[in-house]
Amino acid sequence: MNAQDEQITQVILTFAQPVLVGLPNGCSKAQFAGVMRTVLTVWNTVVKDALDGGNQHETAVLSTIASAPKEVQLMVKRLIKRKKTKFATDQRQIGQHWVHEQGGEVLFGCEAADEQPAPSGVPFKTK
Repeated sequence: MNAQDEQITQVILTFAQPVLVGLPNGCSKAQFAGVMRTVLTVWNTVVKDALDGGNQHETAVLSTIASAPKEVQLMVKRLIKRKKTKFATDQRQIGQHWVHEQGGEVLFGCEAADEQPAPSGVPFKTK
C-alpha cells in the first residue's frame, strides 16, 4: 500500500469512527464491508455536491434511505454533517476500496478515485 492510499484510508477510518465504534466486537467481514460502503457513499456524495455546488446527490441519498430504519437514516445524516464540518477541506473522491480478512483480522483499504488499487490494507480490529 503506498503512502497516499494509507493516508486516505486513515482519513476514511477516522471519518467513520463514530459508526465503527457501534459495531459489535468480532463483527463479520460482511457487516464491516456493508458499513464501509455506506460510509464511502456518504463521503463521495458530499464531495460531489461540493464540486457541483449543489445538494442533489445528498437529496438522492436521503430519498433512497427514506424507508430505512430510523437508526440508519440518523447515521447517514450524522455522517453527512460530519463530512461537511470536520472533513470539509478534503475533497478527494474515493474510487476503489477493499475489505479482506487475514489472520482473524479485518483489513480495509481505499484510494482516491484517480489512484491505482493496492493489494493490502489497514487493519480494523473486530475483536
